[in-house]
Amino acid sequence: MSTFHQVLEWKATGVEETIGYKFADRAVLKEALLAPGSVPLAITTERTGNKDLAQIGDAVLRLILILDGYIAKADRAKINDVVSPMVSNPNLAAKGFKVGLEQHILANPSQQGLVSHGVMANAVEAILGAVYLDSNLNTQAVRSAMACLGLAWPVGKTTD
Repeated sequence: MSTFHQVLEWKATGVEETIGYKFADRAVLKEALLAPGSVPLAITTERTGNKDLAQIGDAVLRLILILDGYIAKADRAKINDVVSPMVSNPNLAAKGFKVGLEQHILANPSQQGLVSHGVMANAVEAILGAVYLDSNLNTQAVRSAMACLGLAWPVGKTTD
């Protein structure tokens, strides 16, 4: 196993511990940890990194928060008031940095090893997308990972 793959294995294990979810298919998690342009061309010609998984993660994050708002009997305005800031890139990045995900993301070499807020937000979404796919579209598995990241529907938030 190459050093690159060993590092990626270590990073994947750290994410599993952080979000409390054990992947059946670690390849999807590893994809979630790859910022666009982070993988050397000698390993793959694919340069989009985790963007596809981030799109799925963004959608499932919104879906779960809206469902939780509906279950909490919040009106549409309250749901929007909670969901919009929660799914914002600054919030997602803050949540990712708070739990230390930056040490598990493979950043683009042009960023000199630093994980930007945009890369972090995409990685959080991609990790949630990876959980969704790996769990056979199980929203409860994603909801649990979201809770570990501080992205749960706020308790008691209904119609104020």
